[in-house]
Amino acid sequence: MTYMRLGTIGIVLLLLLTGTSRGLCQEGVAAETVPASPVSQPVLRPVSGSLEGTLDADSYMLGAGDVLAIGFWGDVNRMETLTVTPDGDLLVAPVGPIPVDGLTLSEVRSLIRQELAPYYRPSILSVSLVGIRTFQVHVVGMVEVPGAVVANGVTRVSQAIALAEGLREGGSRRNITVRRGEEEIPVDLTRYLSLGDNTSNPSLNDGDVVLVPYTRGPVQISGSVSYPREYEFVEGESVADIIALAGGFRPEAYTDTLTLERFDEADPTVSLELTLAGEPALLESFKVELGDRIFIRAIPDWHRDAQVTVTGEVKFPGIYVVDEGRETLTDLMKRAGGLTEEASLAEARLIRGLYKSRPHPIEREVAGMAETDITEDWKDTDLTKTLSRELKGTVALDYEALFLGEEDAQDVLLMDGDVLDIPRATRLVRVAGQVNNPGLVALVAGEDHGHYIREAGGYGTKADKRGTVLIRSGGGQRIKAGGREVRAGDIVWVPKRPDYSWWGITKDILMVAAQIATVWLVVDSITRN
Repeated sequence: MTYMRLGTIGIVLLLLLTGTSRGLCQEGVAAETVPASPVSQPVLRPVSGSLEGTLDADSYMLGAGDVLAIGFWGDVNRMETLTVTPDGDLLVAPVGPIPVDGLTLSEVRSLIRQELAPYYRPSILSVSLVGIRTFQVHVVGMVEVPGAVVANGVTRVSQAIALAEGLREGGSRRNITVRRGEEEIPVDLTRYLSLGDNTSNPSLNDGDVVLVPYTRGPVQISGSVSYPREYEFVEGESVADIIALAGGFRPEAYTDTLTLERFDEADPTVSLELTLAGEPALLESFKVELGDRIFIRAIPDWHRDAQVTVTGEVKFPGIYVVDEGRETLTDLMKRAGGLTEEASLAEARLIRGLYKSRPHPIEREVAGMAETDITEDWKDTDLTKTLSRELKGTVALDYEALFLGEEDAQDVLLMDGDVLDIPRATRLVRVAGQVNNPGLVALVAGEDHGHYIREAGGYGTKADKRGTVLIRSGGGQRIKAGGREVRAGDIVWVPKRPDYSWWGITKDILMVAAQIATVWLVVDSITRN
């Protein structure tokens, strides 16, 4: 019987242990598995206890689960670790329970020192927070997984929303509410993220409910602010609040008058002018409404930075900020340190950035004619070829007269985007076309094209001597070579003589003669009759 009783007791104990173990396992799974319907039951997720730096004793409120260390320093040195009870008390001997729930850490320190002072004179008392409690808060509304999350005394609203897998599409960022008993605390994550305002992203307490509603309509701000865009409307905000969210006025902003467009059923295009007249407080007092559009004007041409580029043979090539419309080319040359000994003014050029990428109307016209198969006039064709050869935006200047001859009439005012290029002098002339040995020939001052053709081996057998052309290095201008001095970088081009068919010419002459004879016979016959 004794063995039977022991066996029965053992079986009962085994069943109890098995059932308890199974219940613990099931409880553990339920705590870690996300349920199929997150709205119907809470989902617990752990949260990190990391701090944002030194804990603020004046704002951290104690609650059940916080752990305090009380140190006694004097004749006897010792330390006691105490945990706030679920009732919100701290059991401190020999005083007994001290209510601390809802008090800040600073208030609890003062209270404990006051209560223990009569028992431990003249000992020094220290009270330190050594463990932060964890608790549940509920995140509901427009989040991916609504329900309960595990937080602690330093968890902020943004972190709790992140534990709920973040906002759903359409979830509000600026009209979130923390319900704490009868109190409702507004949360504005846009303001927190844009301005670093921690008061717009408060820490959470036990039992708080974070409610994320649908986003409300926008308020738009554009013009001379740092971040022009649409911002979610928040009841009671002022124009100054929206400007602050947008990063404030830009330096060029015209702040004397602001334009605000507001929807009105009677007149949907109603526009208000906010005239500050030196009273910026008006921005604080004027409240925005849903759908308002704020426009901040800019001061025209405020601090316009006109930039020009200098390349090539100057002492200090680079980019220069100039006073557009006032500073001239010679002023720029002085700032660039002047010319180097290798500079070639004959090949220098100033290119207007404003016109470089602007197509000429005739180019568009001819291109359109080509697309519609319209035969263009030969003059248009010649003009198009001429424009295609020229570098767009090149300013016609005599740089030698400007920089060496000091002709002020050649000086020009600079414009934004101008590029002054002064290449290195080549001291060479290129001879191309129908010559016996085309190539580069050393420059000899004062010589015309004939010298360079002789240096290139003379005319070829098919050369068109009369058609010899001089192509200037500066802008590619083609001129007759006769009597012209050749300059550095120029091209002496000898074209090919047209090929003639003597039989074809003979046939043409005979055909014309026959036609003339026919006409003469007809006229003679008429006159005789």
